[in-house]
Amino acid sequence: MEEKYNRNRIYIKPDEQEKIKHFRVLLGGAGIGSIIAECALRIGFETITIIDGDKVEVSNLNRQNYRQEDVGNYKAESLANRLRSINPKANIRVVNEFVTHNNVEKLIEGHDIAINALDFKSDIPFVFDKICSEKNITVLHPYNFGWAGFLTVVDPDGKPLQGLSDKPLGFELKVAEYVLGYQAFWMQPQEWLEKV
Repeated sequence: MEEKYNRNRIYIKPDEQEKIKHFRVLLGGAGIGSIIAECALRIGFETITIIDGDKVEVSNLNRQNYRQEDVGNYKAESLANRLRSINPKANIRVVNEFVTHNNVEKLIEGHDIAINALDFKSDIPFVFDKICSEKNITVLHPYNFGWAGFLTVVDPDGKPLQGLSDKPLGFELKVAEYVLGYQAFWMQPQEWLEKV
């Protein structure tokens, strides 16, 4: 195992470490996805495609993996530069454009796993998931709720996330409501989440 990953040995076997090195990760949306991308890179995922047409704004600096000097630059490019500064040998591909109905299928092609960190401003996150399912790609959905975060895993053979609501606006709150219901069922209420 490479020296930079030798502390992973507690939970990742050497053959698994080599496998994830070449595992092709697609990051759709580099806002909250910027945090996940860095964590993935640091654990050993070295083949990452970053897609986002948005630029870094000052209001992003409180929760996304950017610095003051990134403000005004494309998020995907700024994130790629940050990741390359951590691991210059990583294969980081940048697409400085938004995911749309016209390009979504082409962008998803050739990846092993996808992170859907797209904004729920339209149905594109749902379309993204649907195409990933058709291509047998598991999708991770990260959510940021103040000091807490959720990660929903959508398996190609499992229930689509769109089953919670087919309306993109306010979808994150539908996820929070679902988690609250789940916690209530198991008698583990989360007051902090109820306040959100």
